Amino acid sequence: MKADDLLFISVGGAAASVAQNIAQRTRRDASQPPMRVLILDTDDAVLQHVTHADGVSVTIFGTQRLSGRGTGGDHILGMSAFRDDAAGIMQQIGSPRLVIVLTCCGGGTSGACEPLLRLLRDRGIANIVFATEPFAFEGEARKRSASVILPTLCETANAVTTVPLASLLAGKEDELTAAQAFDYAADRLAAGICLLWTQLVYPGYIQFDVEHFRLFLERESVSTVAFTFADTIATGDQRAERVVASLLQSPRFQMRGVNCLMNAHQVIVGVLAGDDLRLCELDTLMTGLKAGLGKQAEVTLGTVNHEAFNGKLEVVLLAFTPSGVDLPIAGDALQSVRKRSGKSSRAKALSAVKDRFDDVERTIIDGVNYDTPTYLRRNIRLKR
Repeated sequence: MKADDLLFISVGGAAASVAQNIAQRTRRDASQPPMRVLILDTDDAVLQHVTHADGVSVTIFGTQRLSGRGTGGDHILGMSAFRDDAAGIMQQIGSPRLVIVLTCCGGGTSGACEPLLRLLRDRGIANIVFATEPFAFEGEARKRSASVILPTLCETANAVTTVPLASLLAGKEDELTAAQAFDYAADRLAAGICLLWTQLVYPGYIQFDVEHFRLFLERESVSTVAFTFADTIATGDQRAERVVASLLQSPRFQMRGVNCLMNAHQVIVGVLAGDDLRLCELDTLMTGLKAGLGKQAEVTLGTVNHEAFNGKLEVVLLAFTPSGVDLPIAGDALQSVRKRSGKSSRAKALSAVKDRFDDVERTIIDGVNYDTPTYLRRNIRLKR
């Protein structure tokens, strides 16, 4: 794999802190290849918190519109700011084979993801998106903002997962301070993304690399596919059995009363281990995981063999859901987006009309997109 084939992009200030965590991990851990990271934000204060390293770039966009300030939570402003500098940003991105995008929904800069993903799609660049949902205590305004952004990601990405920050705490809510909780959630998210990155870059005896992932996404790309993911690590005796138990019981696969594993139609299992990995452990792992999946699930296995993993068994599992199944992983706002199959004739006609105007210049005045319905721009809840 070429160094430029894979790129990680963070969008927004909160995502920048996770990107920094990821960059540091991949530079101190011999088992993880250094990431090429692009940090995007409108607020130049982010520069004060980013430790510059080889392969890490920071771009502040929308300076003519925002003068290096944040968006104040206005996602339309974030979208417009990105469009101001889209050409320069795309030049920085280049032509990778796969882009991993991270954004923390609830703020305004996440609005930049929609035009970014459209440009990636137009260039034929495969992409997957990790989007976090705010903690419940962060307030209704951030929750409403996230509910507006998430459907746009589901319209434009190849694959998207929404990760409630609370699901990353693993029952530690009572023992962590607020600051520790944010740091712990960011660290857990970074760990999972790093494992996926390593899986794609260091394929072992059973390969699942960037090209395999691209082919998988292209096969699924009739519409955006939703996925959930979890990662775990075990050492010592019966490590395979403990990995199975940890993954099947992970709260990340139990989303608002829905078992995402039982509903998955495609599952990717990445196994990272040293030369001490035994065939019987792979058999135990895969047999145990398949017992927790629905009968319709097709499982793809990839392994990484690296001396840095000696004594450890690390596994990252991605469960993909077909477009006709509604998983409540991003709230009510996603329900209409996810129902692709069985559209009424009227819905199909409306979709066809929408597609005809994809390339038309949008009506944006003073940072406000007047093509967006007023009730969405002003966060007005309509009675249905």
